[in-house]
Amino acid sequence: MDSVLTLLLALLAPALAAFLVWWLVFETEGVYLGRRAVIALYDLYANRYDRIKQFDERADLMLVALPLLDRLAPQTDPLILDVATGTGRLPLLMARVARFQGHVIGIDASRRMLHKAREKVRRECFEPFVTLLRHDASALPFPDRSFNVVTCIEALEFMPDPKQTLAEMTRVLRPGGLLLATIRIDTRWMPNRTWSEARMRLELEALGLRDVDVMIWQDDYSQVWAFKKSVQPQTSGNLH
Repeated sequence: MDSVLTLLLALLAPALAAFLVWWLVFETEGVYLGRRAVIALYDLYANRYDRIKQFDERADLMLVALPLLDRLAPQTDPLILDVATGTGRLPLLMARVARFQGHVIGIDASRRMLHKAREKVRRECFEPFVTLLRHDASALPFPDRSFNVVTCIEALEFMPDPKQTLAEMTRVLRPGGLLLATIRIDTRWMPNRTWSEARMRLELEALGLRDVDVMIWQDDYSQVWAFKKSVQPQTSGNLH
């Protein structure tokens, strides 16, 4: 009996080890291994990242860029911060829209992902519309109320502290400004890293955001739109 059990363990061990590597490295992109592991993995796969993801630019235009501008209308020149910009998906998308006259600052912690983004920005001559910076999202290097729009797409669950990142995103958003984030729909493989729609609504409302709108976007993600509350003018308590 012991020999049979030993044989079964010997056969199962490689499969379990392979599954663990797949889960830690590919499915969860290193998030359970810590911040440095996440950055190292993105650096490693930067040259192949766009081929792996295969973004649908037409779908992004119809479901991200144009809805963003529609929610800001009639403004066409917003200052946008894109957190965890990667290879520049959101900045390049906005720069390709003819009616966009604003500017996007994209930040990311991965040096090689930003290198790929800069290559694409230079190739398309989008420097007037895009600035790319290497920085940690948990302590954004901008003053309060700096941006008309703050975005974070397919990245919040990979942050070391998603709650802190969301608080920083809200801090630098101007009163009345627009926030676009995403939440992962399939939460089976990322326990304690993903938020439900109800949890996301509570977090945003606690930060002073309103008109929270959650929309199914892709198989794995929903979009979350919200506006930061405007500063209310003070009124006198005197009765006349």
